Amino acid sequence: MTEPTLPTTEDGYIDTAAAETNQRIWAMDEQFSDIGSIDGDSDLSEFSTTSTNTTRDIQREWDENLEQGRQLFAIVIFPFVGRWLGKKASYWIWTRFLQHHYKFRTIGA
Repeated sequence: MTEPTLPTTEDGYIDTAAAETNQRIWAMDEQFSDIGSIDGDSDLSEFSTTSTNTTRDIQREWDENLEQGRQLFAIVIFPFVGRWLGKKASYWIWTRFLQHHYKFRTIGA
C-alpha cells in the first residue's frame, strides 16, 4: 500500500486539519485490515473465544478453591491449632507455677 498524498489548500499550503484526518483514517484502515484478516479465519476466532471462556472457567474455579481453603483455615485449622497451643501453654505455665510454688514452700517449711 502506498502513502496517500498530502491535501493542500487553494493557496498551495498543506491543509493540516485534512492531513490529520487522513492520517487517522489511514491508521484505522490498517487496523481494520488486520482485524478483517483475523476475523476471516473462523477457526481462529472460535478457538480464541473457546480459549477465553475456558480461561475464565479455570480462573473462576481457582478463585473458588482459594475461598474454600481460606474458609477451611478460618473455621477448622486455626481454632484447632489455637486450642492445642493454648492447652500446651497453659500446661507449661501451670507446671512452672507449681514447681516455683512448691520450691519455695519446701524451703520455708
